[in-house]
Amino acid sequence: MNIQHYVLRLYPCAWRERYEEEVLAMLEQRSLSCTDGLNLLFGAFDAQLHPHLGTTGMSLYERIVHMFSTLRRSLLASFCAYVGFILTGLAFQKMTEYDDFQAAARASSVVGLSYNLVVIGAVVALLAVLAGGLPIAMAVIRSARAQKRRSTILLLAVPILAFAVFLGIVLILGSLGSPGAHPVPVWQIFLQRGLFFGTLIIAAIVSAGSVCLAVARSEIPAKLLRFALLPSMLATISMALVLAATIVWGLGLRTSAPQLFTGNDGIVGSSTTGTWLAIVIAMAIAAGLSAVSLIRGFSARSALGIASA
Repeated sequence: MNIQHYVLRLYPCAWRERYEEEVLAMLEQRSLSCTDGLNLLFGAFDAQLHPHLGTTGMSLYERIVHMFSTLRRSLLASFCAYVGFILTGLAFQKMTEYDDFQAAARASSVVGLSYNLVVIGAVVALLAVLAGGLPIAMAVIRSARAQKRRSTILLLAVPILAFAVFLGIVLILGSLGSPGAHPVPVWQIFLQRGLFFGTLIIAAIVSAGSVCLAVARSEIPAKLLRFALLPSMLATISMALVLAATIVWGLGLRTSAPQLFTGNDGIVGSSTTGTWLAIVIAMAIAAGLSAVSLIRGFSARSALGIASA
């Protein structure tokens, strides 16, 4: 398989079924130039953002089903991106909860204001996700009852169980490191922190996966999915706000408290600068994925409206 085939794999399945053979036949007539490669890559990105491309050969019913499925997948992808964003936000909160960072926030208006914006953006994003997600969750429950699928309802209970397990781990770790205890070996500290973050990440992945599976197995009214795009847009904007505020927070800390910024007060005693950069990169990836999913969702929503008219 040559490079042309690999590049075309980046295109949506519906597009490949319609155009892949024609494009390959054209490319086989000459060697692939750098310009052709870039055009194919940008074309793949555009086709991913606009999933209705390549559906012209489908029947009206097939286009509606395809756009509806794309809309649902886009919302689920945005939700997963939000879950990943929350994990990075928790890492930021864990790093900044210590007295030195709180003192820096009080001493510097830039650090304090940006930290408050992070909190505000996180709250707005959470409310937006709840506004768009709760009606879908209720639709999942109604669909499960109508189809007599108790397993689907149990999938929605997985996040609660995962949180209970995580909370139990936190309580156990808290009792092991309670004040007045004997000095804790370094290896035990790293083991406890690894268990904490490992449990948190696993709980988040399992919770997000169970919710996505429950939604995928249920019959959700199209109007709920269309409505959910608006709260998703607000959540994505809030994620971008939190990302920008986190960047400003780090730059402000670098100016007002350079000894703290260049120290080793990050996660698990790591570099503060390194932890901040890792958080910013992870937030940017999550926000970017959410934005791409949102664009795909609005494109599918528009195409679905035209096809249904």
